[in-house]
Amino acid sequence: MSLKFFGWVAALCLSVTALAAEPPKITAYERSQGWRLLFDGKDVSDWRGYRANKISANWSAAGGSLVGTAGSALVSMADYEDFEFMFDWKVAAGGNGAVYFRVSEDEAKPEETGPMMALSGHGDALGGNGISPPDRALPPQFDVWYRAKIVVYGNQVEFWINGDRVMEFMIDSPSWRKALAASRLAGYRDLGQLRKGCFALAGEGVEFRNIKVRRL
Repeated sequence: MSLKFFGWVAALCLSVTALAAEPPKITAYERSQGWRLLFDGKDVSDWRGYRANKISANWSAAGGSLVGTAGSALVSMADYEDFEFMFDWKVAAGGNGAVYFRVSEDEAKPEETGPMMALSGHGDALGGNGISPPDRALPPQFDVWYRAKIVVYGNQVEFWINGDRVMEFMIDSPSWRKALAASRLAGYRDLGQLRKGCFALAGEGVEFRNIKVRRL
């Protein structure tokens, strides 16, 4: 392996250490831009279980993180249309995680309606959408904090990890429809068709913190 690769890994380790130590916060500038915290490390009032009216038993707030074990997904209380959504996450060895957006609870699972950002597991590449691979592949590491951003405006979607844009795609475009038809999600006809919906956090052995959003 090249020295460049080892340098990238060392820089990543330093950055994720900083992420893990950073407390949840909204700066005055962020507040002026419309950002708000959806989880401050303790308060889970912005979340509830999928198809439930309270937080699921498989989710808990511990050590400043939202910690998920096997079971129901967690969904946001509010719906969002166009937005920037930021969060830090890590997944334990053997675990998996995903974030869905514009989710409807009319179906049995979030993945039936909401496009996904893969965090690890699910057989999908880190930062992928479960339909096509990310534009830039990043080597997933367990028990390492990452920072992600999902930007959605209309049907245009961008995925960012640690400041790098790893994927850009257009929902319901010809290339989206073709990739969807060839994917494991082909049977979900309503996937990506909603203009507005909630966020869903899913997985086991996964932790989230510094969750914030702003509407566009």
